[in-house]
Amino acid sequence: MAEYLASIFGTEKDKVNCSFYFKIGACRHGDRCSRLHNKPTFSQTIVLLNLYRNPQNTAQTADGSHCHVSDVEVQEHYDNFFEEVFTELQEKYGEIEEMNVCDNLGDHLVGNVYVKFRREEDAERAVAELNNRWFNGQAVHAELSPVTDFRESCCRQYEMGECTRGGFCNFMHLRPISRNLRRQLYGRGPRRSVSLLDPKTSSEHHPRTSA
Repeated sequence: MAEYLASIFGTEKDKVNCSFYFKIGACRHGDRCSRLHNKPTFSQTIVLLNLYRNPQNTAQTADGSHCHVSDVEVQEHYDNFFEEVFTELQEKYGEIEEMNVCDNLGDHLVGNVYVKFRREEDAERAVAELNNRWFNGQAVHAELSPVTDFRESCCRQYEMGECTRGGFCNFMHLRPISRNLRRQLYGRGPRRSVSLLDPKTSSEHHPRTSA
């Protein structure tokens, strides 16, 4: 029995533990889920919840209507965001193996930034310190994540351009960075320190605008 339970742990056959939380580190049911969300006590991966804001989803005019933001502008905005966050986290906490940002629209996934460090102790320190920071006028919410293999977390149909669920898919839709930026970030060591994330204080005193 023990071997069987171990073999189905975190899968859809597991009636006790939530397979979505195990694979994705997030579940659309949240605390109302009928299955357990086993939060890790140690992990290489952290998640910064709802940190990235896609300007195509948030840009509005004074009358409340949405203003057009081109795909080129969105990619530039996203690359700038990705580079700043990646650079600061690696500079302050340690080498990053992988960083991914969700482009989903569901509340439990929208703007989630997953960062997999090379060392578990770096991830633990990052969580402890980042929960005392602000970004874009909102408090940063960081926690350890059970996600270790992003191939199991991602929507394969989305990667092939065939996902019919759109932004509300419950698997990760990871937004890619430009090829040049990927080569730049993953092919270099730590660089100069930057100050992207404000110390914890009132957002009224530290308003931030997107890069």
